[in-house]
Amino acid sequence: MFRWIAFVALSGAVSGNVIAAPLEKPVEGPKLICFKYSTFMLEEGERVSDFSGSPEAMSITVNGSARSFQIGESEIFASPKSGRRLVSSKAGTTVYRVSDHGGRYAVFGRTSFSPEKDRLVIWLSGEALKGRKGDANVYRRLVVRDPKPLKCDQTFTYSWDF
Repeated sequence: MFRWIAFVALSGAVSGNVIAAPLEKPVEGPKLICFKYSTFMLEEGERVSDFSGSPEAMSITVNGSARSFQIGESEIFASPKSGRRLVSSKAGTTVYRVSDHGGRYAVFGRTSFSPEKDRLVIWLSGEALKGRKGDANVYRRLVVRDPKPLKCDQTFTYSWDF
């Protein structure tokens, strides 16, 4: 299996610096996409076309027949204070809808830096998400877990250590 790690190495970078660029070659599904603390199952007909990253976060854009959406992962996301509505909870991953107009989702789970308490790890949003039941086809494919023991087809990550 092909494994490629996309990361950003920024010498003397400030946390506000972000590199955003189209991928040289889109990543096409079906593939297991791994991040630092989570995974996403890219379906047939979907492709990852853009990656943006900084030492503290990353984001990908997924394009498919139902338009596009973005998955962003970070260790430092601030948790929404109000307006959360639980839409899914399984396999250690809890998803809340946080927007009354359209689909914006906050995905929580336990990580190596927060093993005793669920933390906001992923923001999911985009024009393909409408805030309706059909969005479950996307957010149910996100799992907060340690991807290291998995056979990931593609990995996108971030770190100050690179």
